[in-house]
Parts: sequence; C-alpha cells; structure tokens
Amino acid sequence: MSRSDAVTALRARVAGWQRHEAPAWPVVGLGLEETADSPAAGRLASGALHEVLPEAPADFAAAAGFALAISSRILRVRDGHVLWVCPGARGRRAGSLYPVGLAGFGIDPGRVVRVEASRPRDLLWSLEEALSHASLAAVIGILADGDRSYDFTASRRLSMRAAQSGATALLLGSRCGLDMATASQTRWSVASGPSAPAHYTGQAVPGLGSPRWQVRLVKSRAASLGLWELEWNHETLSFRLAAPLAGRAPLRHAPGLVREPAGGHWTAA
Repeated sequence: MSRSDAVTALRARVAGWQRHEAPAWPVVGLGLEETADSPAAGRLASGALHEVLPEAPADFAAAAGFALAISSRILRVRDGHVLWVCPGARGRRAGSLYPVGLAGFGIDPGRVVRVEASRPRDLLWSLEEALSHASLAAVIGILADGDRSYDFTASRRLSMRAAQSGATALLLGSRCGLDMATASQTRWSVASGPSAPAHYTGQAVPGLGSPRWQVRLVKSRAASLGLWELEWNHETLSFRLAAPLAGRAPLRHAPGLVREPAGGHWTAA
C-alpha cells in the first residue's frame, strides 16, 4: 500500500469514528428549570467533560464546593460512586474532604473514593481509567498548580471516555491552566459569594446561611454565556437563584454610663 493510500484509508477510518453517535445519557437538572435566566437552561449534560476554575486562587474552596454540588445532582440521575482525584503532597494541599460537608450536599461519604496521585500524568491516567468503569457516576480531578500536562489531547481523551461510559468528568484547575482550547462541554468560573445570614430560634447572633457562588459560564456548546449568583438549597438538594441581600441597618449601641459629679451615681448617657 502506497503512502497516499494509507493516508486515505486512515482518513476514512477516522471519519467513521466521528460519525459514530455516542449514547444519549440523561441530562442533569440543576433545579433551575423553572427560571428563564438559569445557566445552561438549568441543565447540564452528563457523560461529558466540564471544567471548573476558581475566579481567584482564594476561591478554590468555592469552586470545589460547586463541583460537589453538581455531583450531588448527578447522583440523582445515575447510581454509583464519586471519585475524587487530587495531587500528592507536592501539589495542591486543599484536596482533603470533610464528611460532614459532603453530607450537607446530600452526598453519602461512603460513596466517595479519594485517590492521591503523585505525578500530574498519573492524575490524568487515573481520571481516564476511572471514566471507563460503570460503577462511577462522577469523577472529579484537581489539577496541580503549574501543571501543563492537561491540553487539548488530554481533554479529548477524557471527553471520549465520558461519552462512552456515561460518567461525568469535572476538572478543577487554575485560571492559567485552563485558559486554552479544550474539548470540554462547559467551562465555569466560580467565586465565593456572601451568604445570607440564617436566623435561629433562641440565638441572638445570626449564623451562616446557605453556600453562595458567583458563577460565570465562560464556555458552552449548548447555552448562552452569562453570570449568575447561585445558592444551594439544603432541603431540595438543588441550586436556586440567590435573592439580593437587603441593606443592613446600622447597629444601635447600648448607651454608655457616666458618673454624676454631685451624687456619684452611675446614669445612662
């Protein structure tokens, strides 16, 4: 076979792969279907690759919480476990999980498997291999700071594995690491938002409210881009558009006490 014939046969083979239709996996509802302004029309494609990056380095925890909230919604439509793959000690140190926090998102800690990869290429290999197992519902990977091993080819491999198995891949990375062309279905930029104070009976000082994120959809194949402020509903285990915070009235300080010069008694000022 000549070189031109080999190239022609290879092109025909690749074209056959591209014409192959992936199975139709269920769409994940974010709980915002009734809202016209919801991101991605309130739905997220499962069996696909989605990228989540913090708006700033200090927003990594917010981005991780957003990814876990999405995983909670994925578990509503697909049985299985969640795989959490993070770098080793030399990578990002914020890869530990808090079981009580997982329960707050409606995720059973017993359904989460944590894997620590010592090298960046081992992390990507773990993600790719995990996406081939039908027992997993979602795979979450954390790219180490300064990692350059994730590129278009790596994203294409992850996207194809996810499309074949139906498991959803969520990749967390820094802004500089994901500021490039990839094969992901969506790309989200997440920042932490101020939560509304929660008032409890018998407690004078309000406590922390539900988690809030300022979410910006910077890339999507099926939806319009935009910016939204989302809040997690612990009761329905879904997202909702956050209500704007009302203006707070200034605190009223208790009157001070002064001593009367004549009698020496203390009176309110």
